[in-house]
Amino acid sequence: MAQGSANPRVDVYIAAASPFAQPILMHLRALVHAVLPGAEETHAALYPRWMQRGGHSMRARGF
Repeated sequence: MAQGSANPRVDVYIAAASPFAQPILMHLRALVHAVLPGAEETHAALYPRWMQRGGHSMRARGF
């Protein structure tokens, strides 16, 4: 599981993604938390986002 602020809605999003996209999304999630350990994980506008210091640091979208 990702470090920091994990959001259960992101787990649901990844589980619902296409099978080929799931490991990619999990890898991106782990990378974001490794590089930005204080990032807040959110789920808005239908896909996961990571925020730090009040601004968006990254968004990820699977299909």
